Amino acid sequence: MKFFSIISICFKNLDELKYTSVSIGSQTCTDFEWIVVDGDSQDGTKDWLSRTNPSKWVSEKDNGIYDAMNKGIEMATGKYLIFMNSGDSFASSSVLEKTKKEVQVNGSPCFVYGDSIDISENNQEFYRKAKSHSKNWLGMITQHQAMFFKTKCVGQKRYSLNYPLSADYAFISEILVGLKEKDVLQLDFPICKFSMGGANEEFRFKAIKEDYSIREKIIKLSIITNLCLLSLHYIHASIKKINPASRFFRHSKQSIKFWFF
Repeated sequence: MKFFSIISICFKNLDELKYTSVSIGSQTCTDFEWIVVDGDSQDGTKDWLSRTNPSKWVSEKDNGIYDAMNKGIEMATGKYLIFMNSGDSFASSSVLEKTKKEVQVNGSPCFVYGDSIDISENNQEFYRKAKSHSKNWLGMITQHQAMFFKTKCVGQKRYSLNYPLSADYAFISEILVGLKEKDVLQLDFPICKFSMGGANEEFRFKAIKEDYSIREKIIKLSIITNLCLLSLHYIHASIKKINPASRFFRHSKQSIKFWFF
């Protein structure tokens, strides 16, 4: 059994998948399997995959991003799962090596997460410090690509297709429900580089409604607190629409080389 299962999903973006493959291939820790789930792309992806030959791959029609991610989980045999989808990359070549060491000395917790480097549309890099997992009720604590899930703890949990924009938040919330402090490990270094501007951000107001439902049904947040958060998130999203740069107010625009050593 490999220590990590790195799952990459893609659809009609071969160049971005190649970019991600370079990052994965540069890892100093090679104790992983690479699983690629392609949505039947007709842009040369299947030919490239047949020549590149990842550990496992499939190219077939699916029901969207989260259905593809569920297929990746079904194919995974590693001890820990991480999603590094086409266009994403690890923050440095030592991420898996450092993570494996931290996991082993901390009792192999169920959920492991760290910081991220968020990249704006004009390629500026902003350091995003992860929030405590205890604040998950407020929203995503870090980027999804900065999270490792112990396969055994995932069990039969899957991404819900009832949340086309926020299934990752629902999945994480389900994982965290019932976990004790010893079951969670927060790392103090960046795991991924993440390009801003995905579907969740593009359709943010719809995502906010899904988040409300997740807090109600999975996190069991009180209706008053949930309604207050709903209002605040609508205000926040409106501000970001007017001034996109406000997305990075909580980030640190600084040199990030320190974190790689």
